[in-house]
Amino acid sequence: MPAYAIRLIGFTLAIALVAYLGISFRYAETLTRVARQPIRLTAAYVAPTYEEVSFKTRDGLTLRGWWFAAPSPRDRAVVLVHGKDQNRVDSSFDHGRIARALLAKGYSALLFDLRGHGESEGLRWGLGSLEALDVAAAVDFAAEKAKVPRSRVAIVAESMGAGSAFMALPHVPDVGPVVADSVYTDARVEVNEVGPAYSGLPSWFTPGMVLMAKLFFGLDLDRVVPIEQVRARPERAFLFIQCENDATVALHHGIEMKAASRNER
Repeated sequence: MPAYAIRLIGFTLAIALVAYLGISFRYAETLTRVARQPIRLTAAYVAPTYEEVSFKTRDGLTLRGWWFAAPSPRDRAVVLVHGKDQNRVDSSFDHGRIARALLAKGYSALLFDLRGHGESEGLRWGLGSLEALDVAAAVDFAAEKAKVPRSRVAIVAESMGAGSAFMALPHVPDVGPVVADSVYTDARVEVNEVGPAYSGLPSWFTPGMVLMAKLFFGLDLDRVVPIEQVRARPERAFLFIQCENDATVALHHGIEMKAASRNER
């Protein structure tokens, strides 16, 4: 092959690589930004009496939320964790309704905004790599407010919030029950499955976006493997909830999470 042809091929490949990485960077920068939703429902949707609260994460962000003391407290509390692009109360999970039911059972409740969501500080989401610190801080705050040990604080979480709850377990290993709705087994698997639908790009752009998100925006998907947290805790019972027709977190995630738990309760 002539030398000029080799140079042309090399030049073409270099241009293609630069274009690929450039497009991947642009979409990674856009997709890792939170679509912050304003809080529309008021605290009265949950209960008439509440307290505006804020607390710090271990990496220095201020998170904001509402604290509801149970009318007839029974030495227990619950932290409710929303999903991506939602907030403490405006959520498909309907945290307000769940909190009302738990308040009636004697649980004091913390509803808060994950970083970058609602009224909390932050710009980007991390699919649980960053939000694990938010959940850990929320659990510590709820335990302090309710004056109970962390073992008396439950977590009820959905989607990215549920993934974050499992990734928080190394930080709060003695937390109480964990209820997870639509949790993914592995962040990289999840992104590979839904990445093209979110970006509108062919699937072969997903690895490039994942790389750019890691290099420039601190989103390391390889660190977010909730199923490993389940396998590491055979002594614990978890409650997994999964919708058959979930278009974001496929059914197999819930099935595999349940199978990973060696606790039969």
